[in-house]
Amino acid sequence: MSVDEAKVTIPAGVNVLTLPFLIHKDPKHFRDPDKFDPERFTAENCKNRHPLAYIPFSAGPRLVI
Repeated sequence: MSVDEAKVTIPAGVNVLTLPFLIHKDPKHFRDPDKFDPERFTAENCKNRHPLAYIPFSAGPRLVI
């Protein structure tokens, strides 16, 4: 089951921690994640990647954090 398919209820009062360093090192989304490769963010390379896989551009260029 993928994260998109998971239905998760988070109880009130629970802290949720997001670790961008680990998320951005996931080889499932980024081939050779330790290599500096600006080309991975071209439109061609982004079209098949989940839009939330890279947090700073999570839902498009207008939602940069």
